[in-house]
Amino acid sequence: MRLVRWVALICIVLLLLYGASPYFSFWRFTVALRSGDSAAINSRVDFPAIRASLKKQLAARFTHATTSHKRWSKLGPTLIDAIIDAYATPDGIAALLSNPAALRNLQTPQQFRFTTGKSVNWLKVKYAFFTGPRTFVVDREGIKLRFRFIGLGWRLNDLDLGFGEAKR
Repeated sequence: MRLVRWVALICIVLLLLYGASPYFSFWRFTVALRSGDSAAINSRVDFPAIRASLKKQLAARFTHATTSHKRWSKLGPTLIDAIIDAYATPDGIAALLSNPAALRNLQTPQQFRFTTGKSVNWLKVKYAFFTGPRTFVVDREGIKLRFRFIGLGWRLNDLDLGFGEAKR
């Protein structure tokens, strides 16, 4: 009977640690952003997944708005790739989170301007919760940061900019 109690206690402690781990990882992610530590940001972000997510959302946003332009078919993908190259970096993610309207309020791709900023007010987080056993979402001013449990830690693997066209 004593063994069962110890096993139950260990399971409860492990479950509590797992439940608190994404909040702790998100806090470490915010500390890395504030300090501008590129190595720490790189270890907490899955950049290939972020690039794919941003490309899907921007392509849906701009092709919907610019279908009547003949030049879009040639210039559009190049312009979207340039925007993604600017924002799918440690500094780009910090800039996007400090100014969420930078990409959301673009009317056309030609109006793109890269704005930098290190100060992010994390008090504007609306919610942070599990959406599955291995996924965790943080909503900050309409941008949803989706973290996924990979290996032994949580990594940012999706930025939902809230355009509406590109939902998962």
